[in-house]
Amino acid sequence: MNAADPDPDARSTPHGAGRRLLKLLVEIDSSRFLGNRVVAAIALIAILAMFAGLGYLVPAVLSPYF
Repeated sequence: MNAADPDPDARSTPHGAGRRLLKLLVEIDSSRFLGNRVVAAIALIAILAMFAGLGYLVPAVLSPYF
């Protein structure tokens, strides 16, 4: 094994949407700065509102076809 080969024991950390959502939840709870907490809470509420809107909008748009 030479220096150019990657370390086989090194694991990559996932950086998906789930990890970002968990990071928002943790930041709301444990951030030292009130501004960061407020921004994280607003972002989380916005994400939940988007899912709620999609949950209402998709069936409302598709219902005339069924």
